[in-house]
Amino acid sequence: MDFLDHIKQGPDGPNKMPESFFMQFPEKMMERVRWEEELKTVAPLLVTISRKPVFMLPEGYFNSFSVKRNTDKAKIVGMPGWRKLVSYAAAAAVAGILVTGAFLFTDNKPASSFDLATYNKIDVSAELNKLPEEALQQYLATNTVGGAGHELNTEIDVPEASGNVESLSDDELMNYLNEAGEKPETK
Repeated sequence: MDFLDHIKQGPDGPNKMPESFFMQFPEKMMERVRWEEELKTVAPLLVTISRKPVFMLPEGYFNSFSVKRNTDKAKIVGMPGWRKLVSYAAAAAVAGILVTGAFLFTDNKPASSFDLATYNKIDVSAELNKLPEEALQQYLATNTVGGAGHELNTEIDVPEASGNVESLSDDELMNYLNEAGEKPETK
């Protein structure tokens, strides 16, 4: 028996009418009319398109239609070296996990990094007051402050600035204070 003949003769063939077709027909027709009216208001261009079927089959096409079954067996082709490929993929996955773990769980900061915020929080004078005086004297006796040839109590000669400041104009002094980030005192 041909496949198409089975469809035509079967209990659910294309010529069988569904149950309660005529009971639901008026409701479905009114729904279709409402849908077309709504379509006219929403997309009037779609209503103007022809509703003829675009693709047509030649007359009697399904009468001469037959389905051929292929009885040839397909040749099985083996995949050479699939085990080697799997082992390489597993090694690459393990290497990726190790490299990712190394980046995530190691400290990436260089040894010379300096955290200014932490340094600014330290109260140096309070920390020095906690030390015993003998420890400070021992440190000063064994260590040179400021490098070779520098003494802790060396006085620095500062030139007299009173004559230089008086020669500057008010605008120059205001510009200097603005650049230094200090607010000038108002009188």
